[in-house]
Amino acid sequence: MKISKNSKNEILILDMGDDLSIQDNFQPSGAIYRERSFNRNSFLHTNKFFYDNGYIKKKGRLFNEGSSIGVWYYFDESGKLVKEENTDEGYGFTPEKLVRYCEKNKIELPKGYHESGFYTQVRKETLNGKKVWVIKYLIPGGDIQRVVLDGQTGKELEKKKVPFVSS
Repeated sequence: MKISKNSKNEILILDMGDDLSIQDNFQPSGAIYRERSFNRNSFLHTNKFFYDNGYIKKKGRLFNEGSSIGVWYYFDESGKLVKEENTDEGYGFTPEKLVRYCEKNKIELPKGYHESGFYTQVRKETLNGKKVWVIKYLIPGGDIQRVVLDGQTGKELEKKKVPFVSS
């Protein structure tokens, strides 16, 4: 296991071969830190946010470059589970089907942790009152292809090229 620490940004990285854990002092709404766990062979990663006292505030899974998927769990400051949220509700076109769509259409999804650069993004959004998947990926020439899929059926609703703007 390799342990790296960046004291300037207060980031701790635990590299355990195929698994990588990153702990940082990200502080959304009262959480003292966040732990992100990646597997080099997975499109998904797990996020855990913690209270000052070390108990988990919330935890769940996300696409590596995108939205929450599956059930997210919320806890009170004593560690008691207070809420479960199914972030896939209303999405009949499941994350597994979305991965198959990407494979079929030769859209490369990132696996594991990537420190920098642009990688395919998968996001859940609401468009005109309808739940959709939005996929953005680089195409030859340096532009981005934006694909919008119906969240229930996976039907392609929109496909357009947009310019890549580096930040």
